[in-house]
Amino acid sequence: MDRFLSMAAISGFTLVSFLSGCGENPQSSNAGSLKLSIKAISGTLPKAAGSQAQQVTITTAKVVLDEIEIESTGGDSLDFESASPLVVNLNLTGALTELSTVTLPFGTYEELELKIDKLDSTDGAVFVDNPDLQNRSVFVQGFVDGDPNAVFVFSSDLEAEQKQEFSPPLVVDANSPTSNIVLAIDTRIWFSDGAGGFLDPRESQNQGAIARNIRASIAAFEDENDDGEDDDAGSGDDDEDEDGGPDDDGEDGDGGHDDGGGSGDD
Repeated sequence: MDRFLSMAAISGFTLVSFLSGCGENPQSSNAGSLKLSIKAISGTLPKAAGSQAQQVTITTAKVVLDEIEIESTGGDSLDFESASPLVVNLNLTGALTELSTVTLPFGTYEELELKIDKLDSTDGAVFVDNPDLQNRSVFVQGFVDGDPNAVFVFSSDLEAEQKQEFSPPLVVDANSPTSNIVLAIDTRIWFSDGAGGFLDPRESQNQGAIARNIRASIAAFEDENDDGEDDDAGSGDDDEDEDGGPDDDGEDGDGGHDDGGGSGDD
């Protein structure tokens, strides 16, 4: 088991504890390194006439990551699990932020699995230190229609396990001993109605659709030149959302909302 400590605070996100890289060597006794970073894709999508809200501006966005796993073509995996969940406060400027760099056995890796889960009382200090995420996995704050006084708070207890396939697979070997992987979260679609308009986060009937959008906004890709862009853009990378998804009727657990500065709990 390899164990390493990431910086406690780096421009736009916070790692709340140690990360661990655990697993059998999938291919070889030799090893390279993997840098894992995260970025938020932010901005404003074009709006359509008749949209519930003319604009939704996000000022704070936090997500709880519980587990990250990279799987080799041989079916073995390397787990990057935290002793406590990771509370990621997204850098909404779109800057690429490094989570950490770890040792990775030489091999060919085809898939990354990511788990989003809510904080609960068993998480100890992390739960206590993050009151806006207690029994929640996502917390978003902002305002609508360009009016800083028209504030909203959206929170959700959504739980999801997502798989992101690398196409082509990620190869770490003597010729390519280092690799960069980026987790990209497209916050632009969180409040999209899918038809060119915006969902008003203050309206309770939109909570399920917004939670689905958040699940669909997460992607992982290889970024060898460290520019924050997908090296294989357009190659048709697949992703799969496995569990925790809302029902087709748009309900999502007890995902909350608040018209003002509240916690969003129902």
